[in-house]
Amino acid sequence: TDYPNGALTTTLGLPVASGKYWGAGNSVPDATHSDSQFQYVRLSDNNTLTTKANTATAQLCLAKRRDLSIELTSSAMDADKGAPVAKKGESLPLTVTVRDGSGTPQPNTAIRLGRTLSIDRAGVVDGSSGGGMVLTSVAPSTGSMTFNCTVSSCTSYWYGITDEDGKAQLEVTQDDSRGLRTPLQAMLVDDPLTVSDMDVIFTVITSPDSEKAKYWGHMPETVTNSAGVKFRRPLLAAEMTSNSGTYLVNNETWPLVTAANTEKAGATGCDVEYQPLSGDLQTLYGDNPDGAIGTNYGWPVAGNKSWWAADRAPNTGYYQFINLNSGDKGTASSSTATGAQVCLVEPRTSTPASITLTSTAMDGAKNAAVVEKGSAMPLTVTVKDSSGNPVANVGFTLSRGDSKNRAGTVVTDGDVAADAGADDLMLKALTPASASQSMTTTGIVFTGTTGTTGSDGTATFTLNQDKSLGLKTPLTVKLTDNTTLHASLDVIFMVLTSPDTDKALFWGNMADTTSVNGKTLHRPWLQAELLSGVTPVFTNGVHTNNEYWAMAHTVDNTKWDIAKQCGSLSKAPDNNDLLTLYHSISSLGWPTQGYPYLSKSTSSGGMYCGVDENTRNQNCAIKPASSAGYATCVD
Repeated sequence: TDYPNGALTTTLGLPVASGKYWGAGNSVPDATHSDSQFQYVRLSDNNTLTTKANTATAQLCLAKRRDLSIELTSSAMDADKGAPVAKKGESLPLTVTVRDGSGTPQPNTAIRLGRTLSIDRAGVVDGSSGGGMVLTSVAPSTGSMTFNCTVSSCTSYWYGITDEDGKAQLEVTQDDSRGLRTPLQAMLVDDPLTVSDMDVIFTVITSPDSEKAKYWGHMPETVTNSAGVKFRRPLLAAEMTSNSGTYLVNNETWPLVTAANTEKAGATGCDVEYQPLSGDLQTLYGDNPDGAIGTNYGWPVAGNKSWWAADRAPNTGYYQFINLNSGDKGTASSSTATGAQVCLVEPRTSTPASITLTSTAMDGAKNAAVVEKGSAMPLTVTVKDSSGNPVANVGFTLSRGDSKNRAGTVVTDGDVAADAGADDLMLKALTPASASQSMTTTGIVFTGTTGTTGSDGTATFTLNQDKSLGLKTPLTVKLTDNTTLHASLDVIFMVLTSPDTDKALFWGNMADTTSVNGKTLHRPWLQAELLSGVTPVFTNGVHTNNEYWAMAHTVDNTKWDIAKQCGSLSKAPDNNDLLTLYHSISSLGWPTQGYPYLSKSTSSGGMYCGVDENTRNQNCAIKPASSAGYATCVD
């Protein structure tokens, strides 16, 4: 453009009038960016031609040689590995920069990016499809292309030009990688000797970041279960001094150890104090069921091996194990049986020596924890060692016995359909993990991942029996791994309709007294509370709200009457007292069905008055020696 329309000939004498093309020193990529093209310029009219053909043309030379450099870099560089690193499934950023001798970025410069065969951690070429890559040009944006090799060679290249900053930004992925390292090379297309080399690494979760691994990996070094127990990752076979067999999972070789060697100091990857208990492994599986330990952490559980626990089965003394892929548990009697092993980060320093089941609702007189029906009973399981220190992460079970009334009779349901499920318990775990367990029968046992003590050696619960008739139920806790350590606690759910007396059939919290018109009235008596040798009005009393209540006459020399219960008729309430009692009696739980409450108030014809506490209706035709009713006395 400085010398247009043949001025190069008239001014400088160059032979451009013939219409020949002159070769340019810079190439350009083709439309697919998979190859480069030569550029030719017709200096007579500035027409440009791009072609892959190697055409003979005229040539001009620069007075001074171009001095360019190229650099391949990545923001994901890992200095320790000497290569940028990304996880399988992620994109790894690349930057190609071209500068001149003074360090000035050079735009519009043709560059090429190539690769060689991927290799494993030992440098062995991996010819699998896992070495396949996808390269995406981000800026300038030219799309994506496969960036692969054949079994023996790599001829897949990306061609591009630098932007105004002398850079090209790219991303590379290797989504089927086994954990491979791949050498890349950036080159100036028009100066093939000017190159920049850099390896890239894609890691997999199924290989640890260990020089003993076959492939590059990012398996977590530690894993913590929901109970706070921290595990080290499994060791590779190559990381152990010896083993009793190996198995291959996800391209890595893992060791097996015998049951006997797990108990020998120095024989395996960890001594017994660093080995997890059965409960620790069960909690880990419960946190990551159905193979999720392999998916989430890369552990070789897909091999379906048995993973050893440190503690033996309590009843048989056999070696315990769990399949961390399926959750299946079992035992082995032979000391030569082999299994996989995982170790704890910190040693187990405490051995459980005691377990207790307690409640802040404890009633010493009843030797049981006591709450009202409808209330939640607090429970705490505590495990301690022989020094009295709490022991964390200990598995336990909690079970129930039959519910019984105060008379000691087993009760599963009430006498009417509405009482069905009267003995059903609902247990809710609060800490260290929350869960609910309906305990409708004695065969239901609370266990699993939530049946484990927390970091303070305790687990807390609430217990409800919301349809209780006033029942006592024994609870038992046992260590999962040592059932000889156990504790029991009776729990009582009281009802308002039974008095708190050993003469009652059911456990209750009925109020014994209430205040009416400035007087203190005492509740009616149960049939079983009648004095021995007396003649009751009714042989068995009146059955209401699951209790049998004594009936009285107002005045009767031969049968139970007010004077015998209260000491004298004068200590009976008057009719106004009973009318006032109506307003509070439902909150007291006192019986009201079928019969009136008797008073000392007289009526005409030698009759007395009484009040139906269900309706507040007065009845002043009470016959003193034949009309039965409830007797309440003024204390």
